[in-house]
Amino acid sequence: MAMEQGEEALFTMKPKYGFGNAGNEKYNIPCGATLQYKITLTAFEKAKESWEMNTAEKLEQSGIVKERGTQCFKEGKYKQASVQYKKIVSWLEHESGLSDEDEKKAVALRLAAHLNLAMCYLKMHEPSKALENCDKALEMDSTSEKALFRRGEALFEINEFERARDDFQRVVQLYSSNKAAKTQVVLCQKRIKEQHEKDKRIYANMFQKFAERDSKKEAENVKPEGKENCEEAMEVENGEKETPSEAKA
Repeated sequence: MAMEQGEEALFTMKPKYGFGNAGNEKYNIPCGATLQYKITLTAFEKAKESWEMNTAEKLEQSGIVKERGTQCFKEGKYKQASVQYKKIVSWLEHESGLSDEDEKKAVALRLAAHLNLAMCYLKMHEPSKALENCDKALEMDSTSEKALFRRGEALFEINEFERARDDFQRVVQLYSSNKAAKTQVVLCQKRIKEQHEKDKRIYANMFQKFAERDSKKEAENVKPEGKENCEEAMEVENGEKETPSEAKA
């Protein structure tokens, strides 16, 4: 939907997007009410494209969208939050020729963006994307507590328990007061043990089936004892076989 300056529009909101079943006494809105808002566009400012902004503007806008993304995240709007954080990465990822001060600001914003994107993707159960953003964060700060912990969570979700344990142990080594990481190490050890036990059962059953199959093949290859024909069954003392006529004589 597009609006021109001075134009009016009527917005209808379902209860779940308004005050829900609780209603609002202050505005005399009953529970489960559908709301209508009449909005007039009095003024607007067109947002600049990335290529239209200089470094100072990109840094300023990155700070603004970071706060916007954080607000979305607090409201449980993880998809919307991720959109905001992605803007920071796209604006600053390839920015060059910065002063030392601006470089520090840019790195801090990019690091925060990747960490927050990782958290958003964990909430949305997309561990592969969370893992990717943790790796990028660790490229900027190899000892980042949040990056290591969240990468551990992403690895745990895709059943990479040993790698997850390594990340959580690294957190404990660097930040000994992190109780959550200690708990996750214990949980990883438990899952690793369970996985090993499961593998043992799988391989044991597999080898048993192979043995049973081989035994069956051997049994099928054994020739039955007894006479195959009368010529082979009857031999004379000098080692020559008797003919049927000689046997009858």
